[in-house]
Amino acid sequence: MNTVRELRFLDYNYGVQPMRMKREMRYLLYIAWFIFGLQESAAQPIKTVVGGHNPWPPYILEDGSGLVKDVVTAAFAAQDIHFEMRVAPFSRMMRLLEQGAVDVVPALWWTAKRSNTLLFTEPYFNNEMVVVHHVDDALSFSGARSLRFLSMSVIRGYGYYDFLSSIEGLELIPLSSLQACLELVEKRRVDVAVADLWAAKYHLKTLPNLKKLAVLKPALISWPLHMGALKTHPQGNEIIQQFNLGLAKIKRNGLYERLITTHFGHF
Repeated sequence: MNTVRELRFLDYNYGVQPMRMKREMRYLLYIAWFIFGLQESAAQPIKTVVGGHNPWPPYILEDGSGLVKDVVTAAFAAQDIHFEMRVAPFSRMMRLLEQGAVDVVPALWWTAKRSNTLLFTEPYFNNEMVVVHHVDDALSFSGARSLRFLSMSVIRGYGYYDFLSSIEGLELIPLSSLQACLELVEKRRVDVAVADLWAAKYHLKTLPNLKKLAVLKPALISWPLHMGALKTHPQGNEIIQQFNLGLAKIKRNGLYERLITTHFGHF
């Protein structure tokens, strides 16, 4: 009797082992197919890069045009790559980047947190961040310490948040655009706003309702401007490398400087 039971047990295992091996082989084949697909995708030459950002005049206008698009387009074109620009609120665009709906966000500041998930290009511009206030409000400003216990409107999701939140007592009011931030100062519902110098100049020059706002000196902080791609993007490293190569070319041939003059020469 014991011998019969042992034979049945062995017979059962004999049938199970091949089935288990088949499942394991199928699983390994799926993994191999997935890795091969990623390698094939990464090996394909890049023909088009899709990027997106929120409107940020004069760098990015409502239709996506502006300095950022022109510089990025020119840098990629120097490498025979077509660039397409999309526009959406910044926080949404960062989600689209994570979802793979866009390849890059073309205007980003480096932060330690972002560097965990993003690859960054060489900087192609430098943003001088300034404080904007209402001229009827007396404010003695000499730097970050002057902002203690004030309220400040900021753009939601921007890279300066960690720096600003370290200032003692500074209350940050996140909004969707720089125009909204400045209008809140004009209505005197917050004490100050933070803005890139050229962006502040653009808004104060083009929007009559902001004529009672002024830029305070010195600049609060300076941020190099980069383009960013996800580390998990199958062609992320190649996109970054191609942009850097193209940027170097347009700086050497003078196109970069001409684009800067075209956009900022009249301010």
